[in-house]
Amino acid sequence: MIKQELAIVTISEVTNKLFKEQLKKVLQDRVEIKSYLIGEIEPGIIDSKLVLATNSLKEKLEDYILEAEDVIFARRALELSSLEELIKLPDDKEVLLVNNTEMAAYETKEILERVGIDHINLELFYSGKELDKKIDLAITPGEDKYVPDTVKQVIDIGSRILDLTTIIEVLIKLNLLDEKANLLVTEHIKRLVKLSKELYWNTKKVERVNQMLEVVINHVHDGVIYVNQEKKIELFNQKAEEIFEMKAEEVIGVEVEKKITNTKLNSILKTENKHINALQSISDKKIVTSRVPVKQNNKVIGALATFKDVTEVKKLEENLRRKLKDKGHIAKYEFSDIVGNSKKLNETIQKAKNLGGSESTILIQGESGTGKELFAQSIHNYSKRGREPFIAVNCAALPGNLLESELFGYEEGAFTGAKKGGKPGVFELAHTGTIFLDEIGDIPLDIQSRLLRVLQEEEVMRIGGTKVIPIDIRVIAATNRELRKLVENNEFREDLYYRLNVLPLKIPALRKRKEDIPLLIAFFLQKFNADDLNFSEEVKSRLYNYNWPGNVRELENCIEYISQTCNGEVGIGDLPPHFHEEDNILDSNLERIKQELEELGDIKEYLFILNELYLAKQEERNIGRREIAKNANVNKIHLSSHMVRSRLRKLELSGLVSIGQGRQGTKITEEGISFLEGLL
Repeated sequence: MIKQELAIVTISEVTNKLFKEQLKKVLQDRVEIKSYLIGEIEPGIIDSKLVLATNSLKEKLEDYILEAEDVIFARRALELSSLEELIKLPDDKEVLLVNNTEMAAYETKEILERVGIDHINLELFYSGKELDKKIDLAITPGEDKYVPDTVKQVIDIGSRILDLTTIIEVLIKLNLLDEKANLLVTEHIKRLVKLSKELYWNTKKVERVNQMLEVVINHVHDGVIYVNQEKKIELFNQKAEEIFEMKAEEVIGVEVEKKITNTKLNSILKTENKHINALQSISDKKIVTSRVPVKQNNKVIGALATFKDVTEVKKLEENLRRKLKDKGHIAKYEFSDIVGNSKKLNETIQKAKNLGGSESTILIQGESGTGKELFAQSIHNYSKRGREPFIAVNCAALPGNLLESELFGYEEGAFTGAKKGGKPGVFELAHTGTIFLDEIGDIPLDIQSRLLRVLQEEEVMRIGGTKVIPIDIRVIAATNRELRKLVENNEFREDLYYRLNVLPLKIPALRKRKEDIPLLIAFFLQKFNADDLNFSEEVKSRLYNYNWPGNVRELENCIEYISQTCNGEVGIGDLPPHFHEEDNILDSNLERIKQELEELGDIKEYLFILNELYLAKQEERNIGRREIAKNANVNKIHLSSHMVRSRLRKLELSGLVSIGQGRQGTKITEEGISFLEGLL
């Protein structure tokens, strides 16, 4: 049986291949498809009975065919999935539509408009045409080689495929419609199902986003109203319901002025001007309102208003100030209240006393829970200012605008809700006394510059004021953060750092003064009325060898837990749950210890000493520093006996070894073994 022939004739090779692939899926092996490109063939060469050609060849095709019985000029379409980017383009956007010929460009434009892409302005461009205006975005159906170089962005929507009517016409001419109809319909339905699925999941995504937005809008502390271009309310959140004492269902879809007077949202739609922080009365409430136009593609599509109840803001502010006042006016603690008798702690206390006699700024640094405020209060009471006010401010606990007003105070009318007569800041309240700036590393950058000026000039100006107030204060700052690193990362002003770091005081971590742990345990047992509890040797060992990342505060919590849950003898199982997660504890401390050793010198030297001690422990023998130094030289590590002794002391401070007296020698601790194992 002789196969029927179909000739495909185009100008573009891409288009020819696309037509051929599309028809092969339908015709399969029933028809021989021949491809011809105008410009690469001689006239009169096409002898197929059925010819499929592009519309741009209507006037030229006659010269190239011999005895064709039927010629079909392709009607073309676009893959709907390729139009998603075009749908997202803003209204009236100027877009260059690029194709290889003028007719192809017109056809593509007609197809786009037919499928609904009519919200953008399409400027046709094709081979041989001059571009007379600057357009930064181009659309092309696979003909990007014709896009001008001046265009910044190109959206390729893919070559135009044969539409369904053209394929049906081809099948009719070949007498294959009955045979191939099911296949054709199936392929068409597949595409529709795929598009339906995409539409379904996109709709689900939109629903999820809308639900999230609804939750957020209904849980903000401000009333929110949105009106559209027709001045009708589209959004009215729960806080707005409380402020205006009406339900959302009563107002949604209604013109705003018919339900709520004096919102001024209509004027926003007309003038496009913002109105920020205006004060108005609603019922018996004082409300601060902000109104802004909502724009899309530089066109106003609505207006948004927010409403904040000043009464609630005042209550919040007063509560924060009351807590601040209750916390700070008196320093309760003295150096005698600091529990411990270790050499490290006693040295720190003595240094703090020496600094207390000075009037210069002190910067206390230490990990969380080491007792930085305890030292700050003790320094104040030890100083000449001990009978004067002590005011503490946690710089991390207050939002920036509230922190600024607390530090520097404000004048009457400085901002909406400002107290009549104004209010002095803590710098004024601390006059002749001490101000303690806790968590100074968390202070916002915009407040840092103002704080620097106060420290330099020893004078303060209230927010909204013009009068400079001289102050006589002693400043103590504290942080658990590395201020030097914050300076390097431009998160903390370098000049402020040097102004604060006049007299630095480092508070030792509990793991570096472990001999104080028994004293602290006894102190906290007495505090929690649990003196009758007896700790087993295993518990004592566990508490002594634990690293205490939360320092004294964590130890206090631990003893409080035990005092509330135990009676009589305290065993290992009675410790808080996290004490049984040993692997996690060791993992969390591994990097910290490694970093500490690296800061002290060559970590290889410390690891070698630990390995020698571990080996000696396994062999149940003692090893001295001279033998360690000798073995080091054998292993090409230069360590003298004196250097070994120095490093052993540093390892002891990190809790990795225990240095005994006389013949007891130096032993590696369980923590040291865990540290070594963690590095393997």
